[in-house]
Amino acid sequence: MYHLSALDLVDIIQLFQLVAMSSIYLAIKIHSPKKVTMRSIASTGNGLITVKHIEAMELSIIETLNWHLFPPTCVSFIENFYPLLSSSTSSTTSTASDHDLYHSSSYNHDMRLVDSLEFSRFLAELSVCAYPFVSVKPSSIAIAAIFYSMEYFGLPDQLRHAFQSDVSEASLDVNSPEVQACGKLLRRVYTLAMPQDNNKTFVA
Repeated sequence: MYHLSALDLVDIIQLFQLVAMSSIYLAIKIHSPKKVTMRSIASTGNGLITVKHIEAMELSIIETLNWHLFPPTCVSFIENFYPLLSSSTSSTTSTASDHDLYHSSSYNHDMRLVDSLEFSRFLAELSVCAYPFVSVKPSSIAIAAIFYSMEYFGLPDQLRHAFQSDVSEASLDVNSPEVQACGKLLRRVYTLAMPQDNNKTFVA
């Protein structure tokens, strides 16, 4: 699907460079609040890549992806689930009677929640290293990562139940076989990646 009129002078080595530069430009355009011109991207090509090359490759990439430029990732699901976790924390804190459950203060509980979310993001990023996750819905990986992180940091069961209820209202099955399989696989991947973590020493 390449537009050869603009790419006919690009050899195979330059093609890899062009794809990388065009992908970076697209990613910046979609995700970054800062504007970067195509000319500034082309200037990094040592004179071998022109603005016309990048324009043609950008269009080729977009057409190949059928304009699906911002699919939801498991990390984006986790970041969108965070407000649910925060609201669940407020609701469980207001109704809980066992103060020891929160390690003497809501501040400590909130800090564990922040740590658990960082751990969830880490697990989500780690999932790209395991091929079985390729065919799994990002939402399933995100839910499994959050549940594992809750367990990892010893967050109260009330929080898990409240979060589970909130997510279920969004028509996501938190008890599906896929989520359970993701949870098991995430544990295996994390154990392989961090074999030294015998005492829960994760640092975000």
